[in-house]
Amino acid sequence: MTRRLGDADAEAVLASASPLLEDRAQRVVASRALRGVDPSGAPVEATLGPRTLLVFVKLDCDGCHELAGLVRDGLEGCDVLGAMRVPGGGLPDARVDELTGARGRWLLGEEPFEALDVRSAPFFCVLDGDRRVVVEGIAFSRADVAALAGAAR
Repeated sequence: MTRRLGDADAEAVLASASPLLEDRAQRVVASRALRGVDPSGAPVEATLGPRTLLVFVKLDCDGCHELAGLVRDGLEGCDVLGAMRVPGGGLPDARVDELTGARGRWLLGEEPFEALDVRSAPFFCVLDGDRRVVVEGIAFSRADVAALAGAAR
């Protein structure tokens, strides 16, 4: 299980972070839409908007429940899309329902992870209108992700 960092630990991690290599930051998502399933297991296609914030979460991550709030509540100036892998037991799953809260746009499956070369959650990416990654990183908190997405506008 992932543990949540306290303020001091998070500051230490951020202080030791190094910037992404420029070639990684200039990646482009090939397709205007990503495919997967919704939290009920029904097939869905999510179109990427002119400014898209993708929030990658997982079920066994304590901090991901807070991050899922960004997807449920939205963020001004961004089209928010939540992504997670389908749980091993398949869908529907009560834990998925609890995390998603039946609100927001959710895409479950491998395609969003593969399209953005995301290995694990918690993670986030902001894409511009040309589907270029303009900012990405480990999602330490809802407030940090919202601030970084806002600065990328």
